[in-house]
Amino acid sequence: MAQKLKPSNFIRSLYITSRNYCEYKSIYERDEAGRQPRKVHGKEYPEWRRPWAQRDGEWTSKLSIFVEKSPNMNVLNAMQKIPNLSFKDIKQWWGEMKQIQEIENQKFLPERVAALGSNLGACHFFVYRQAAVRLKGKKEWIIGDILSVKLPDSYKEGYFVEAIDCSNFHHNGIRYEGVQNLTGLKHLKWLSLRNNKYVDVWCLDRIAGQNGETLEFLNLVGCKLCVGCVFALARMSALKFLVISDPGDNIELQAALSMLEQERPNLLISAPNDDDENEAINKVEK
Repeated sequence: MAQKLKPSNFIRSLYITSRNYCEYKSIYERDEAGRQPRKVHGKEYPEWRRPWAQRDGEWTSKLSIFVEKSPNMNVLNAMQKIPNLSFKDIKQWWGEMKQIQEIENQKFLPERVAALGSNLGACHFFVYRQAAVRLKGKKEWIIGDILSVKLPDSYKEGYFVEAIDCSNFHHNGIRYEGVQNLTGLKHLKWLSLRNNKYVDVWCLDRIAGQNGETLEFLNLVGCKLCVGCVFALARMSALKFLVISDPGDNIELQAALSMLEQERPNLLISAPNDDDENEAINKVEK
């Protein structure tokens, strides 16, 4: 038996309500307005439930406006190590900070793509990080630094990225966050990730999803390969030439590559030495 709904209930079920939980005031504006009493079910918090720094008669530093919540556990851990701080700890901390900085610098910026477009934005990202880019219909590679290479700072027609060489990508290679900058490159056919130590199965899976329908050549010499990487390579439907390092005694990787060759007879997999690698790359470029 069909359930009968009242008109008011039926309209209410179709009516979408939304709530805004964001506060648009900065911490300085909130500090000038003063701390507002917190209420639960229409009643203010009792005194014993307030943090000690918010109770009447307690002293609060002016610097507290920069700390909205409790300090990070990593900060507390570092403060506890100050009496026994060593040069090794400082070096480790500095390395972690540099790693965090590099991850942030490689993140995909929608603002850059909105201003330059996907192709020209990729040129800015890769060229200014010591990689080389070749455009469609061109034989010259765009390579240099921010001082020697002058790229347009606004959208311009004719920039269609066809090949990217990340062999000399700064700071030991591109990371997972930087791979997203390949998004929207509909003409990308050639990609070299040679000796990029951060390239793993997650990076290859993202490349397969973004550029698997156009990418024809991929150089993974010096990268960390596993069976999961082979599954990601199998998703690249347009891939014709694959250059990898010798899998050695890794039987599982050898078996996965053999199955990939059987499934994709048009795919050529090569594991040459340095001289043979350069010859193979030159043949593909020609």
